[in-house]
Amino acid sequence: FGGDPGLLVLCYKIWALMFLGRLDQAAQVSERVRAELPGHGHAPTFALCNLFAATWPELLIGDFDACERHSAEIIAYCAERKLEQQRRRAVILHACARAMREPTQENIAASRAAMDAEHRSGTRVFDSVVIFSKLGEALLASGDVSGAETTLQEGFAFVEQFGQRFWLADLHRVDGQIALKRAEPDRARAEACFLRAVDIARSQEARLLELRAATDLARLWRDTGSHNDPRALLEP
Repeated sequence: FGGDPGLLVLCYKIWALMFLGRLDQAAQVSERVRAELPGHGHAPTFALCNLFAATWPELLIGDFDACERHSAEIIAYCAERKLEQQRRRAVILHACARAMREPTQENIAASRAAMDAEHRSGTRVFDSVVIFSKLGEALLASGDVSGAETTLQEGFAFVEQFGQRFWLADLHRVDGQIALKRAEPDRARAEACFLRAVDIARSQEARLLELRAATDLARLWRDTGSHNDPRALLEP
C-alpha cells in the first residue's frame, strides 16, 4: 500500500497544471516523474505514478490510443505484482479509452463493469470523468441519447452528494451536447449548458475545461447564425 510521497505529490501537480491549461508544464513534470520510476524499488509507487502521471492525463486530454496501450501495460504489471487496487484502476482507464475510441455496446458495458468492480471495493476515484462524462459521451456517440441523459443525471446527483466538482464543467458541456442530439434539438438549452460550463470552469481557473466548453459554444453560435462573436469567445 501507499507510495513515495515525493513522487505522488508531483502527480497531483500534473493534474493541477493540466486543469489550469498549462499542458507543456504538466508534460515536463510527468517526464520528471517517469524518469525516476525505472529504478524505483517500490511496486505500488511504480504502478500509481504510471497511472497518475501518464495514463490518467492521456485520458483527460483525449489521447485514447496511448491511454489504452499504457493502461494495458499497467494491468499486466499489477497482475504480476498482485497490486489489485491499481490493477482495477488501470482496467477502468483501459475500458474507458476503448469505449471512447470505439463506442460499441460491448465496450460501453465493459467500462461500466470496470467501474462497478471499483465501487464494490468501496472507492469512487474516477466517477466524475469516467462514468458520468466519458461514458455519457460514448453513449451519445453510439446513438443512445436517452442512456447518455440518464448517465449525466446520475453524474449531477453524484457531484451533489460527494462534492467531486473538479470535472463539473465538463458534465454541463456534455449535457449541452445531449440537448443538440435529441430528436428535436434544443439549441437554447445547449447554449445555457455551454455557458454554465464556461462559468464554472472560469470560477475554478480550469482553462482546459473552459476551452472545451467555449469551443462547443462557439460552434453552436456559428451553426445557428448567432450575433455573438465566436472569435471574441475563443481568442482569450
